[in-house]
Amino acid sequence: MNKICQMLGISTPIIHEPIHTLTNGNLVTAISEAGALGILGINSGYKPASDTTSGASATDFGQIRSVNNYSILDAMQERNLMNEQIDKVLSNTFRPFGVEIASNKIDPNSDHTAKELVELMRKRRITIALFEGFGNIASKEWITLFHQNGIKVMQVINKINDVQKGINNGIDILISKNQADLENYVKEAGPVPVLAGEDTTKPQVLSTVLAKGAQGVFLKTVFATAKEAPTSQAIKKAIVEKNGSDLVSFKMGVSTIFSLPGNLPNQLAELSEDGTDPLKIFTVAHGFQGLINGMLKGDLNMGYTDIADDIDYISSIESAEKIIHRINNK
Repeated sequence: MNKICQMLGISTPIIHEPIHTLTNGNLVTAISEAGALGILGINSGYKPASDTTSGASATDFGQIRSVNNYSILDAMQERNLMNEQIDKVLSNTFRPFGVEIASNKIDPNSDHTAKELVELMRKRRITIALFEGFGNIASKEWITLFHQNGIKVMQVINKINDVQKGINNGIDILISKNQADLENYVKEAGPVPVLAGEDTTKPQVLSTVLAKGAQGVFLKTVFATAKEAPTSQAIKKAIVEKNGSDLVSFKMGVSTIFSLPGNLPNQLAELSEDGTDPLKIFTVAHGFQGLINGMLKGDLNMGYTDIADDIDYISSIESAEKIIHRINNK
């Protein structure tokens, strides 16, 4: 049996990579019900305008308060919102799913919000976490906290030189976004299972990475465009209608971002071509707020999208179940 499937209790080794605010209970339920693993991400379930059914996503500010912050809500609101989305998933599936925990702190006691979410996971008996360290490998202190609460941890670690540190710290599943060196990464990881995380919409991606020794895939764009995803309908439609050659790209932080064209993405692409510092580009992009403006609100004047560069393979808006079936059978 596939090691990832055995560890996580799923039937197909396809893992959902959550994008900021673009996950909710409906999407994660659909992914997990189809036999893959859905993950509730940062600010999961957030709505730009809260509805009358719940106040958990309500905020009197409506946007991220600083370019370096990733959270829209305060600690109590974020915990309540995540609990609300966990309720939705547990009400609709008995299959496993995960929760993303984000922190740039080494000591869990220094990050009240993230530690509260781990406590929530324990109380709700959620046993799978995706750790987002913003370039930092999850510390032994974090991994100990997770393991003490019966939680397995996966994390993106791109540099082969950092693999052993991640293993020594106790990370259970490693994620590599460097497909060019995937086979060497797998060798370095030894018995620790590896997910291939280079975003792509190619249906044959799973069979390709399994042949290289990885144990599964970690994908975002195919799920961001799923019928159940809270991504703006205008953005989903544009992804279906456009090709990879229509996209613009820019360096932001340590990553290359591919976006649908628009006033802000075009400006960011020009800055990148001119050699502007990627950290400055992040500021001009309004940080994570720009991602929310683009992907959730569909505003490419004040926002951008973060999608795969090969969107040519997406020809319609499909259910998560159909997406998973297609990938699993190529």
